[in-house]
Amino acid sequence: MSALLEVVDLHAGYGRAEVLQGLSLAVQPKSVVTVIGPNGAGKSTLLGALMGLIPSRSAALRLAGEDIARMTLEERVMAGLALVPEKRELFATMSVEDNLLLGGWRPRKLGDKRWRDGLESVYARFPRLKERRVQAAGTLSGGERQMLALGRALMGQPRLLMLDEPSLGLAPLIVREIFAIVDDLRAAGVSILLVEQNARAALRVADHGHVLETGEFVLSGAAEQLATDPRVMDTYLGAAGPQTGPTQPT
Repeated sequence: MSALLEVVDLHAGYGRAEVLQGLSLAVQPKSVVTVIGPNGAGKSTLLGALMGLIPSRSAALRLAGEDIARMTLEERVMAGLALVPEKRELFATMSVEDNLLLGGWRPRKLGDKRWRDGLESVYARFPRLKERRVQAAGTLSGGERQMLALGRALMGQPRLLMLDEPSLGLAPLIVREIFAIVDDLRAAGVSILLVEQNARAALRVADHGHVLETGEFVLSGAAEQLATDPRVMDTYLGAAGPQTGPTQPT
């Protein structure tokens, strides 16, 4: 199966400071790939580089077989990339529904006359957003704001949904709810690249994972294999476990 997203030898940074040092990864259609690691490892830089927000260079950067390396941010959105940023970046004074309608920019530009129908799909997935559709986005709870950010991205009918720390700042009960939503999206066939500090929750919903440290992948493999790797357990899951065979570094 051809990869939906293919990244080969990606370098990115800020000015003279190179943060990412030759990362390669692939996201298969209808799968979840997670990148876990500590603060400062370069996780958000990775998503920013893929979205075109941060200058980067690579040997290959393809989405659904199309070279997107030289595309602008807007062109990458039109190609099917969607990013839910760490800070959600909602329009606080606008209503929930207006925020969602703004997310429909891509299908509207592509000439889909029924793009507004996406609202009902989002409301079916997030009933609380329907209840609060006329409420200002800035008055929502943290969990509701994350749901709105997810819903807005889904309104764009993306080929690949990229999530930057979706559990950040949320209470444990809401974190479980957000990851249940990610799991539901995966079951519905949505392709996801998930960047997350909560390694346990991320590996539970992912098919494949990478451990990023100081700009390099130090471990990669099937998510269930990484979840039982003693190095991952000791560093990120807070427990040591039996040897299950090493994962292969990239």
